Amino acid sequence: MLRSVCRRYGTLWYSCVYHDVYHDAQHRRLYHFACRDQPLCNAHGSQRFYATLTAQYKARVERGELLEDPRQLVLLDKFEKLGEKLESYQPPVANKSFFSKFFSSTSATPQINGLYIHGGVGCGKTMIMDQFYDEIQSESKLRTHFHDFMLDVHERIHKYKSSYSREQLRRKKGIDPIREVALSIASETSLLCFDEFQVTDVADAMILKRLFEHLFEQGIVMVATGNRPPDDLYKNGLQRSNFLPFIPLLKQHCEILDMDSPVDYRLLDNKPLDLPGGKAAFLHDDERVDRLFEHLSGVKVEQATPRTLTFLGREIQVGVSHGSVLLTSFRELCMSNHGSSDFRAIAKTYSHVLVKDFPQLSMKEKTPLRRFIIMMDLFYDRAVKLVISCHVPIIQIIDLQVSTDSAADDLRLLMDDLKLTLAEAKAMSLFTGEDELFSHKRALSRLNEMQCNDYWGLPHRPGSLESSSSEGSGSASTGGESSGEGSSV
Repeated sequence: MLRSVCRRYGTLWYSCVYHDVYHDAQHRRLYHFACRDQPLCNAHGSQRFYATLTAQYKARVERGELLEDPRQLVLLDKFEKLGEKLESYQPPVANKSFFSKFFSSTSATPQINGLYIHGGVGCGKTMIMDQFYDEIQSESKLRTHFHDFMLDVHERIHKYKSSYSREQLRRKKGIDPIREVALSIASETSLLCFDEFQVTDVADAMILKRLFEHLFEQGIVMVATGNRPPDDLYKNGLQRSNFLPFIPLLKQHCEILDMDSPVDYRLLDNKPLDLPGGKAAFLHDDERVDRLFEHLSGVKVEQATPRTLTFLGREIQVGVSHGSVLLTSFRELCMSNHGSSDFRAIAKTYSHVLVKDFPQLSMKEKTPLRRFIIMMDLFYDRAVKLVISCHVPIIQIIDLQVSTDSAADDLRLLMDDLKLTLAEAKAMSLFTGEDELFSHKRALSRLNEMQCNDYWGLPHRPGSLESSSSEGSGSASTGGESSGEGSSV
């Protein structure tokens, strides 16, 4: 189930954190399917909201919370104009039922284009998109991390296929699971806002064009932030020729804005964190991590209990914990066979994660590096407080230099496994590490912000992990529901 929205603010910028409350009895149901027959925005007073986006921004500048940036002002103007168009927007849904075509109280309006904003890390893309999203006076909207969205899409496709036998699927030649999933998503929301629109998985790349073709046919308006321009998405990826048709589709339905900036505002004016055992959440010895665990949990490390998160029959060994504080190691988190769903389960269960024996990461072992980057994104989105014990300074925690010998070994393995020519293997981002080059800057920027008081003052946003079967409920000690199978990275 797609995640709904929680809000959190920072000193220089803020981001939104989403969690699934669809089945959570303690929360109001946020998605009303009937709202697809209503304008996306509440007409009363909505134009005033959009007209004040720039005014709100300038007020924060005057209070010293932000530094004025001309690129951000241009983006604010684009969002104000988009907001005015959304004020009375009625999606031209292509799959309305026979009766709804005659009895619907509203008529469709011309489809409008969204925005695709790309630029460097920390330049304010997400902050401004979230400000815009916050002012939308409608429940027919969704803001989520793109990686989470695609995980949900694959889960839906799997559930749809599982509802039929192979014989039934063979007989139903006209059934397209991707189209059915797109229709399901379009019944829940008319506005999709994506953070970190990045395509690195071949399974995602192969279905994006078909998925979004159906979504746009249903009148979905998409807003997305990312680090790459559209033409560079999934650059040198496996079977990229099958992905390429998505790029003109994206350009057709979204205005493209370049917000590249040499400034990472997350690194400016952050107040240092003052914690027992150290002045930062990036420590240099395990003893200080133990003292911090005892301070946060109220128990000695020896009294902490080993924990195993269980969902859908899958067990995740995570270390020892007490309450919502987890003490673990890099080997347990990133050297084990953990995937995105596993990290989502950890982010739901624990508000504080303390990691010992964190090594300097390098391109020699790309899989642990990729796991760490995925973990950072998911922890950050849910305001998990991450403490790391590492022997190198934070700025050196990721070493992207590749030795000639290891590069040659990787290249030979890649050619053997995928039956590629030398030229094909050298061009692929799987070998060059180009995706890691883009992602590591974001990970370091977020890790740096995690060390400041403003971030530690944010409430934990655990969310509610969806279970696709009755086996998904976690034990009482973990308090978790399942989000699906933990695919390995």
